[in-house]
Amino acid sequence: MVKNLIHNMAVCYNAMDDTKEIMLSQEEWNELNTLRNAINQHPASVHPVKMERFTELFVKTLGGKGDLTNREEPTNY
Repeated sequence: MVKNLIHNMAVCYNAMDDTKEIMLSQEEWNELNTLRNAINQHPASVHPVKMERFTELFVKTLGGKGDLTNREEPTNY
């Protein structure tokens, strides 16, 4: 599951690169990827504080997903 989430993040990261809206610095991206690898390989060995850090970084990558842009009109009403 984490692997799929990270794959989706990488796709979003690449797409965001075109729009200059990247929410993570390169250092944070590297940290996120390192934590992802550790969680995928042996989740029990990752300290809960590091898992929280992974969550913080992951949430930063979601910045505004699903929010309307100025050009979009809501379609759910």
